[in-house]
Amino acid sequence: MYEVLKAIATKLYSTATTSFFQQLGGRVYVNEAPANVALPLCVYGIAQHDITQTYDGDRERMMIEFTQYFPHQSGLSLAEANGERLHELLDNSELKPTGYDRVTIRAESRGVPAMEDDAIYITSRFRLMGTRTSGTASTTA
Repeated sequence: MYEVLKAIATKLYSTATTSFFQQLGGRVYVNEAPANVALPLCVYGIAQHDITQTYDGDRERMMIEFTQYFPHQSGLSLAEANGERLHELLDNSELKPTGYDRVTIRAESRGVPAMEDDAIYITSRFRLMGTRTSGTASTTA
């Protein structure tokens, strides 16, 4: 499971010179952002994780949520545009994390920008499906 999060980070960080990562100023965090960090930023993590044991390894399904936060003055259109950039980057793509044969990514929800206090946020959800390589059964609980 942690290898999948690392593979996602690698994919996101590899876009350092493209618009998704740039629009966030490189502020992309797993599970929680540091206190008092400036907006915009993105926090992502595993919202759901199911494991089915098969003869050739564990088949895993994960729901990953990405929430992007923008300053209120940025406008809803900026949040929506970066939500689209994330969708283009991840939907129908594959990861090859250590210990997995491969992991496929499909969009579940692109999200709708909303306002909260002095920020605009958009949450997108992606379903990941993969099979652990034989001999690397899951040790997560």
